[in-house]
Amino acid sequence: MSIADALRSQPKVLVFFEALLIVLVIGALDSLGGWDVSMFLFYAFPILLVVWFSDRRWAIVCAITCGIVWFFAKKTSHPYGTVEAYAWATFNRLAYFLFVAIGGAAMKAQREEMGARMEAMLRARELEQEIVRVSEHEQMRIGQDLHDGLCQNLAAIDCAAACLRFDLENKKLPEAEAVDVIQRMLKEALLEARSLARGIFPVQMDAHGLPAALHELVTMTNRLRQVTVALDVESDVEVDDPETAMHLYRIAQQALNNAIQHAQPSLVTIALCCADGRGDLSIVDDGRGFSGQSASSQGMGLRTMQYRARLIHGELAVDTLLGRGTTISCSFPLSYATHS
Repeated sequence: MSIADALRSQPKVLVFFEALLIVLVIGALDSLGGWDVSMFLFYAFPILLVVWFSDRRWAIVCAITCGIVWFFAKKTSHPYGTVEAYAWATFNRLAYFLFVAIGGAAMKAQREEMGARMEAMLRARELEQEIVRVSEHEQMRIGQDLHDGLCQNLAAIDCAAACLRFDLENKKLPEAEAVDVIQRMLKEALLEARSLARGIFPVQMDAHGLPAALHELVTMTNRLRQVTVALDVESDVEVDDPETAMHLYRIAQQALNNAIQHAQPSLVTIALCCADGRGDLSIVDDGRGFSGQSASSQGMGLRTMQYRARLIHGELAVDTLLGRGTTISCSFPLSYATHS
């Protein structure tokens, strides 16, 4: 246990009496030194000791005690000709001691308040990260359940429908055509369920998971939406950390959905590149854009993207202009992405 920890564990009044002993030692040395050798500044040490390890009330008592000790220590050696002059000098020293006590207590209170705020901010950040982490893990579980449960059941029903259609066709029954329609609907439902399962947790646990997931996102969007989406990924970009990759994927997914729903673009380009130890993910559309004021007042989507960027120590920027499209870019450190 350190000296500071030992002092913090003691009762406050005991710290005061320990400081009082130090004051008496300083006073004795101050008295022996006469007027020419002053220990005046050293009185601040026991006062600050009480401030730091006791409280403001005991610090003020210690400051007053220092004034009294100084008065008697210099009483026989001071050069003042009158009692009033020496009393005024004592008052000035006492004011200094009280200033040290009150000022030190104020600094301690400010430091404790700043420490409490920092601790609260760190705790809030940890809770936010945990909420996001739990949410992503729950989405992964749902995606796996969809893939292993619903998708497998639909595949089995599709296989049974194919066998039934084959039997009906061999018997030349007209119901075969209805079964064929049912089978096509089952295939579409299976494809949609698989796409949904991959969309819930698409990033695999390796360095190439993010480019693969972005490619799947682009392919699925081009198949299901009336818009052209292009993908440009540099071959040397690797994001080893799966949580970082997931946040980047969600940013791209949210930006793409926002562009399709609100900007009415004909082309959206998703690009992933790196330079000078930083990665850059950008989503560029040629839609109608929006004003700067509208950009700053966007809803949950933009705020969520900004929050995800902060979680990976990145910066999200929005560049838009009415009638000239929108660019959303996220710059992030590759060192954090690969070693967090």
